[in-house]
Amino acid sequence: MYLQALILMATLFVALPIASSSGDYAQTFGADWTWAAENAACRRIEWGEVFASLDADAAECEAVIFPEQLRYSRLKDGMEQAALHVLYVQGGKETGNFSIGVFQMKPSFAEQVEKAWMNSPMRHTYKLYFDLQNSRESRRRRLKRLTDDKWQCVYVAVFIRLMLDREPLLRTLPSEERVRSLATAYNFSFTASLDVLRQQQDRKTFHLDMLPSKKTVYYSYADIAAQWYNSLKYLTKLQ
Repeated sequence: MYLQALILMATLFVALPIASSSGDYAQTFGADWTWAAENAACRRIEWGEVFASLDADAAECEAVIFPEQLRYSRLKDGMEQAALHVLYVQGGKETGNFSIGVFQMKPSFAEQVEKAWMNSPMRHTYKLYFDLQNSRESRRRRLKRLTDDKWQCVYVAVFIRLMLDREPLLRTLPSEERVRSLATAYNFSFTASLDVLRQQQDRKTFHLDMLPSKKTVYYSYADIAAQWYNSLKYLTKLQ
């Protein structure tokens, strides 16, 4: 009953107006926002356990990847996963590098995160190790992880832990500003400096169209993530 109540609150909350310099994204994205909100509410406990296992803030993790759920398509995802099993496994990221899974991760992103993690002492702290060999078998195992929701949660948590370790100033920022920077890094570049991320936050490069055209509308990824983060804080107060 407790979980059902949270789901109901999340579903109702998406219809509430939220103050934002860029408008109310819940209204802008309509059914896509509702689906993403309901999916997050259903999976929040499961995701939170994975985030917590790596000492990553669950609300910040969820906010960072929330915009990706808006454009998740099960049909498109299935097609791209099938393509990666041939292209990426056989030839690497230069041959196939599609975004897959509910968090829309590319193999190239996973490779970057794994390499940085294996150069960090945190790999020993959490007993989490990755095979960095450039082989078909290594790529096959990586792709298998990317098609698993829990493993995508691991990648998100690892990504955030690495960002906080590399850019200590992030820890001192107000939580919403930190989320905006982390979301920008997730969408723009994992290796970008904090100064560059600040410059990129307001750029409108995110869209939901399968194939962009002259009619495609673009949005700020960081703005969407920040709005969802504020939604989560509101829900926390209701509990």
